[in-house]
Amino acid sequence: MPRKSLIIAAALTAAGAATAVLTTLPSASAAPNGAASQPAATITRLGTAPYLPLSVAKKVSDIAMQKGIEKGYPVSVTVVDRDGVVINQQRADTATGATVQVSFEKAYAAAGFQTPTADLQNAAKTSPGFTYIPGFSILPGGIPIKVHGKIVGGIGVSGAPTGELDADFANAALKTLS
Repeated sequence: MPRKSLIIAAALTAAGAATAVLTTLPSASAAPNGAASQPAATITRLGTAPYLPLSVAKKVSDIAMQKGIEKGYPVSVTVVDRDGVVINQQRADTATGATVQVSFEKAYAAAGFQTPTADLQNAAKTSPGFTYIPGFSILPGGIPIKVHGKIVGGIGVSGAPTGELDADFANAALKTLS
């Protein structure tokens, strides 16, 4: 049998098998025992989740930035939502370009691991795998943002001479949320 005929025969056989399987499955529109058709599932209530509004992200970002400037340090500040998506990002006029990415990575790690990045740095002393996760920075300066005990985002600050100062600026900003 020529190759073209074999391919056509195989396709027809497969189509016939698929049709046979589909005809044995119950139809979505068919109701058992002649009863009226019902939806497969009824949603009675959608869940709700707290989120971080843009206005709040801007507020904490502004305050952290101001705290850095008051101390004489040009910093970058990034605020992300609980999924690590940037809500707001700022860079002081004379902050280096690297601080922008590092502030994002701190915020992303704080939200993703739901803990301050300083704690991640301490954990990395016994579990060094933390240092090899792309896109995360475990340097101090990343703090999770919580509302009613639930993580809604993270803030990352970078540009001060130490990560502890970066964390101080982030924490000072978050204290204004209470």
